[in-house]
Amino acid sequence: MKELKNKFEKLNSRYSLKREHFKKIIEKWFDKGKQELHEIGFNLLQQADDCVKEIKEIFAKTEIEEKDKFILKEKLKLFKKSYKKLKEVTKPAWRQWIEAIVIAAVLVFVFRTYIFGLYHVPTGSAEFNILVGDRIWGNKMAYYFDKVKLGDFVIFDNPEFIYEKDNIIKYWWQKYIGFPVPILDFPVGPDNWVKRIIAVPGDVIEGKIENGKTVIYRNGEKLDEKDYVNSYPLIRLAKETGFIDLESIGPIGIPAFLRKIIKVVDYTYVPDKSFEEQPFYNMKKEEVIKGNDGKPILKWPYTPTYQFMGGNFEFVRSVDNFGPIRVPNGKYWVMGDSRKNSRDSRFWGFLDEDLIHGRASFVIYSVDSEESFWLFELLKHPIDFWSKSIRWNRFFKWLRNGK
Repeated sequence: MKELKNKFEKLNSRYSLKREHFKKIIEKWFDKGKQELHEIGFNLLQQADDCVKEIKEIFAKTEIEEKDKFILKEKLKLFKKSYKKLKEVTKPAWRQWIEAIVIAAVLVFVFRTYIFGLYHVPTGSAEFNILVGDRIWGNKMAYYFDKVKLGDFVIFDNPEFIYEKDNIIKYWWQKYIGFPVPILDFPVGPDNWVKRIIAVPGDVIEGKIENGKTVIYRNGEKLDEKDYVNSYPLIRLAKETGFIDLESIGPIGIPAFLRKIIKVVDYTYVPDKSFEEQPFYNMKKEEVIKGNDGKPILKWPYTPTYQFMGGNFEFVRSVDNFGPIRVPNGKYWVMGDSRKNSRDSRFWGFLDEDLIHGRASFVIYSVDSEESFWLFELLKHPIDFWSKSIRWNRFFKWLRNGK
């Protein structure tokens, strides 16, 4: 009984301090013609007052019976509920909005960090299974209950990204938020990449060039990768993005995503089809970049990729010739399906397990565009957007695993 009395006195003390505040707000609602709110508030205030009165009457008794104890507990619950609702309904509108925004932001953060993510694909490193402009559903819970498997499409932070670790706030922002806020000097975070798991811890991985073609060996066995490696050549194109053909207007700099630029890209190209019939991307003849011989620049599948080391190109190596090397614990060997257009483990080595966000499950929707936001594509091409830019056949397309 003493415990119940202490709970009541603490609650009633808080209520007494706020009661006049509640009453004034409820009266204002009446004056402003907010009849529904006034009625709700008035009834809650009356209910709370009645509870206080009845609880005090019970405690004032010289002898409290069992039925009084039951009534006391129920009235105390009702009083607590009434007080809580009064606090909610009398909150200023601005405070309710702020609380709603904060709660929503926290939920988004939790869901994006631990449950799922929606990722925009900016490069063609996983063509033709994943295209530039795909929006991918990333399952971040996949590896809470299961291990990373051979053939999985994994989403991870750019392993070559350098964080600003000298500033803990900027580091935290880069790691968990990612988008830049120049006015607050919050820097951009790492890009998210999607690659395929080719080797897991304990595997021995080796890349060779046999008869002029690139091949991969895992644990001494040559991999048959025809089911997922891009078998089409890549064609070099010049794509225009952005709107404003200026770097600044007076002292105000134009954000990079708004500036009009020519972006050089390598897209999957089917040679026996015309530009109008290409199955993966919209292409125009005037976008094609030609070499010194006057022909389109093409990168052919299974041909070696070379890396030039040193300013004078005095050292050249093939990134497809490596190993044999054993994958350490906590590391993975990943490669893009479009080997001629992928910067992967061949360039920067093993992928650390801590950088993996989750598994790429399926394409939610897809827009054929190099623009930072698909809305820009709609504004620039309002008619063609619906018939040519949106890839309707890729909506909710599951991504294939392969070993």
